[in-house]
Amino acid sequence: MIARSRSLLHNGIVHAPTGRTAAVIGVILMVVGMVTAPGTATVTAASPAGRSLVITVVGVEKPKVRVRGPGGYNKVVRIDSVRTLRKLTPGKYTLTAKPKGALKPTDAVKKVRVRKNRSIAVTFRYRGPDVTPPGPVTDLRAVEITATSVRLAWTNPPDGDFLQVQVTRRGGTGKETGNLVLDDNGAGLREDGLSPNTEYTYTVATEDEAGNLSPGVSLTVRTLA
Repeated sequence: MIARSRSLLHNGIVHAPTGRTAAVIGVILMVVGMVTAPGTATVTAASPAGRSLVITVVGVEKPKVRVRGPGGYNKVVRIDSVRTLRKLTPGKYTLTAKPKGALKPTDAVKKVRVRKNRSIAVTFRYRGPDVTPPGPVTDLRAVEITATSVRLAWTNPPDGDFLQVQVTRRGGTGKETGNLVLDDNGAGLREDGLSPNTEYTYTVATEDEAGNLSPGVSLTVRTLA
């Protein structure tokens, strides 16, 4: 079509095109004018980077992450803060972050779906060994006292890794035959077989899943005469 439009210029005279030729040339000139008009800027929106995984790690340097995906894709990559895997086959991927020394990912396995039209971001956060004990019990109180028994109650801490309580008793005459029995909900106890008119001190400590133990909260009671 361009060769035909050039033939209209002959001996310095521009011959006016007619009919379909004029329409074709009009379209060509319109497009060229849009592209080349001085002072005109054309802005094109950037397309999202599809078929890619952006892997970020926090709290550790250069850990390894295994990536499995469609078609037998199985690759171990070392992540230096951030790494992008490109040109992946769309589909489901499983990412498994490896421990590094004493540092472990809080959520070691993540499953995502890689898509054609956008990138997928995955973040692994690492932390060191848990050395922080859980919070203490609160509102430790005696709810029933007799001459030979004591019942206590308390509120357990809200910590997500709270596991159980440990209860110790001090005091007495040495002749007690009692046995500490925790309530089913772990928020109270009963002990029978105590001596009358005797002082006892109970200490309730909390323990988390890592074995960390809190200092404990104590309460002293006296059985009835």
